[in-house]
Formats: sequence, structure tokens, C-alpha cells
Amino acid sequence: MLTLLEIENIAVIAKAEVETERGFNTLTGETGAGKSLLIDSLGLVLGGRAQRELIRAGEDYASVRALFYRPELSPFLEDLGLSPEEDGTVLLQRRIYRDGRNVCRFGAETISLSTLKAIGSRLVAIHGQHDGTALLSSSAHIDFIDGYCRDSEALEDYRRKFRAYKEAERALEEARANAGQRQARIDFLDFQVREISEAGLRDGEEEELTARRKLLDSAEELLAASEKAENASGAAIDALDDTASAVEDIAAVDTDMEENASRLREIFYELKEIHRELASYASRVEFNPEELAEAEERLGVIYRLERKYGLTVADVLETLDKATKELDELTYAEEHGEEMEKDVAEKRAAAEAAANKLSDIRKKGGEELCGRICAELQFLDMPKTRVTFRLMPCELWEKGAERVELLISTNPMEEPKPLAKIASGGELSRIMLAMKSVFSASDDVPVLIFDEIDTGVSGRAAEKIALKISELARERQVLCITHLPVIAAAADRHLLIEKDPETLLTRVRPIEGEERVREIARIMRGDHLTDAALENARELLRKEN
Repeated sequence: MLTLLEIENIAVIAKAEVETERGFNTLTGETGAGKSLLIDSLGLVLGGRAQRELIRAGEDYASVRALFYRPELSPFLEDLGLSPEEDGTVLLQRRIYRDGRNVCRFGAETISLSTLKAIGSRLVAIHGQHDGTALLSSSAHIDFIDGYCRDSEALEDYRRKFRAYKEAERALEEARANAGQRQARIDFLDFQVREISEAGLRDGEEEELTARRKLLDSAEELLAASEKAENASGAAIDALDDTASAVEDIAAVDTDMEENASRLREIFYELKEIHRELASYASRVEFNPEELAEAEERLGVIYRLERKYGLTVADVLETLDKATKELDELTYAEEHGEEMEKDVAEKRAAAEAAANKLSDIRKKGGEELCGRICAELQFLDMPKTRVTFRLMPCELWEKGAERVELLISTNPMEEPKPLAKIASGGELSRIMLAMKSVFSASDDVPVLIFDEIDTGVSGRAAEKIALKISELARERQVLCITHLPVIAAAADRHLLIEKDPETLLTRVRPIEGEERVREIARIMRGDHLTDAALENARELLRKEN
């Protein structure tokens, strides 16, 4: 249960502490006192939308802290990686800043907003006066059945198969729409592949041809230079042979010259080897205009492809590889359009099967839900009301193969019709409370908050609503903001929301005894309190308690 709510800098609330107890807690106050701010504050600390307009004028931040007692939540908190308190308390905190910053905490631990929402959904269910809008909107009616059936597994299975079907269908539509563009692309890629492939390029070829062209282009100069080098080396060999022989003669007498003689002879033999290589090179050098022209032509082909497809032969070959792969993929897509159509049909069939399973669950659950709602409405003084859900088959959509509309008849002689055409404001309030009662019985949220759900209700119907809320409060903690004296009088604890006459700031405090009598009388008769009004309030409190 919620034990403490601390609010700071929320609109006209500078600081407020709201202490609640088990059972039925009611909150009353004059219009404009700030009752809705309590609901906004609680929604904020439970992970609701943060509106910077809530921050009190002149302040940089607004803060809300809520303390709950919920020991059963420990396993869930541990699954989230949080450390629950040993005493079973859960402290949630949220602070919002004007600059857009947002800080959420579980105890002293900083947590994400999504984690705060997950925890909050296990602690509190807020039912506001605007929930009637959802009742009138048929688009929300399918969620009523799904919420009651608890068919999240079947619904998620359907949604997964529906998404797979729509993705396959979208891919097929894109393939069909792009057929013309795809053919143009195929033609372009086919031209690229043929042009590059027919050239027969190989990596390193350009460098080899460039070097060979340089040789062929300089053949005459190379031949002249090689002949000159050959003649000069021949003369040098004869001179070196004479030199080496003379030094060898000296070494035969003077051993100190043996090393010089040996070195000269080695140089002589090395020079003779170079002379033979020069002679061989000169014999190989020839001017071949045809080979030079072929090299020039081949390099021209390479340069042209490089200008179109890359800076080097390696780049051109990479372009060929990519174009070949893309061409294969496009050709495959074109050839296998029938397979895509078959895939769409199979995925649609799977989605339809999952939708049919979901429909069966909804039909059975809808009948049960209608029976339970009618039973609750009988207690709430609408005994002849009939409620039914109409399931209307439709094309597959995100939530299945049908649309759902809640139909109602308050007259046994008339067939059920859409809720928006039949129900009055007071009837809407009771229908909503009946549904909340049914849903509350099937979930384990410990705190229920009703924000002025008694709109348009009075007399006997108001008494029945008070009894129903009191009944819910036996199993859950209930906080109810109300304008009806009979509901306020039925509460176990009464909190007054008022503005300080001097500061005009909102404050919340518990009232009892004669002060509570005066507040009940004010709700009944307004600010002009007569003895009769006070006595009526006392009588109502005695009756309800």
C-alpha cells in the first residue's frame, strides 16, 4: 500500500505530505484547491509524462517521493537488478528540472524511466474521470477484452507473425514497383561486367607493361650504350691482365705483394664476367616497333578502364567483383519472384491462424467479461442493463482479424447499441466502475485510485458506488477524490485538500470528528452551513460507518 506521498514545487504546492492508511481513503476539497495535482504528482512518480509546466513558478525543479509497503514485489525487483529493502518498503523518487533533466530513483539507486514505469505499474492503478472517453471510443474496446483475457502470449504471437507477413508483403510490393528500375540496373551492370571481363585484366599488369614500354622506347640508346660499355670493358680487361701479371711477377720475389696480386686477379675475372654479360645484353637489345605499339595499345585499354572504374587495375577488378555479385542478386530476385509470392502467402496463412486463435480467446473471454460486468451493474442499481461485445471481422491489422465494439442496452425492450448513443454521464460512471471492479479482481495491483469517477451520479446510485468502493477497499487500498458526500462519508480516512488563506498554497491534512462533519456538510450544501446541514452530515457519517 501507499503510506506516504511527499510533493515539492508542484504548481501551487510548495511542500505537502500525504499520509494514507489501509482501506478506503477519500480526498475532498473545494474546486481549484489542487486535488488534480495530487493525481498528477502520483502519476509523475510512477513514470508518467513529465510536464515542465508543473514546476512551481520561480523554482528550478519539482520533486515527488512515494513510499509503499509491498514485500511481495521483492522477486520482481531482484529480476530488475535492484536490491529491495528488508522491511518490504519501496521508495520511488522523481525529480524534473526546467532544463529538461529527469532523475528517477529507487531508494538511493538511480534508475531509468522505463524501470520506474515497470515498478509503478505493479503498485498503483489510476482510474480517472477521463476514462469514460475510452469507454466511448470503440478503438479502445478491443483492449478491454484483451486486458481481461490476459492473452498477451497469444497476442504477441499474432503480432510477431503479422509483422513477418507485412514485411514479406512490403518486400514483394517493392520488388514489383522496382521491376523497371531493376531491369535498367541489370542492363547497366551487365555492360560493366562484359566490358571489364573482356579486357582480361590481371593485377600488376600495368606496371609490367609500363616497364616494357620504357625499354622498347629506348632500345637504340640502350644498344649504343651497351656496345660502348662492351668495347671499353674489353680494353680494360687487357690492361688489367697486364697489370695483374706484372704484380704477380713482383709477388714471386716479394711475398708482400701476394695479396695485391690476388686481388687484381679477382678483379680481372669479375670484369671478364661483366664483359660477357654486356655482350649478351647487347645481343638481346633490339628495336621492335610492333611490340611497342602493342604495349601502347594495351596500356590505352587499361587507362580507359581506370578512368571509368577506379584509379588502379585493382580498383577496376574490385568493381568487376561487386558488379558481378549485384548482378547475380538482381537476376536471382527477378527469377524468384514466385518464391516471394509463395513466402507472402505462407506468412499470411500463419498470421491468419494466430488471429483465429486470438479471436476464439476473445469470444470466450468477451462473454465472461460481459456476464461479470452485468453482475456488477446490477449491484450498482442498473439491474436491467445488458452488455455485449460485438466482434466485427476485418482485414488483418496490428491487433488481429476483428474490430471490437462495446454495446449496451439499458432497456430490456431494445437491442444493445453503441455505448456513445445510449449511456448518460451517470451511467458511464457506473459502467466504468463495474469494469474496474472486474479487472481489479483479476490483477494484483495493491493501490486503486479513483479520480472523480462519480460524475453525473447521485441518490441511490451514489450509495451503491460508495458500497462498491468500500467493498474494493477490503482487499486493496483505495484513494478516492470525490464531490459526493455519500462517498466521502463511507471512507475510513478523510483527507482535506485546501488552500492556505494567507499563502494561497495547497496543503493536505487529515480531518475527523466535527471538522469532518463540517466538510461533509459543505459538500452537501456549500459554504452556507446550517444546523440542519450539519445534522444531515452527522447522520450520513453514522449511516456509512
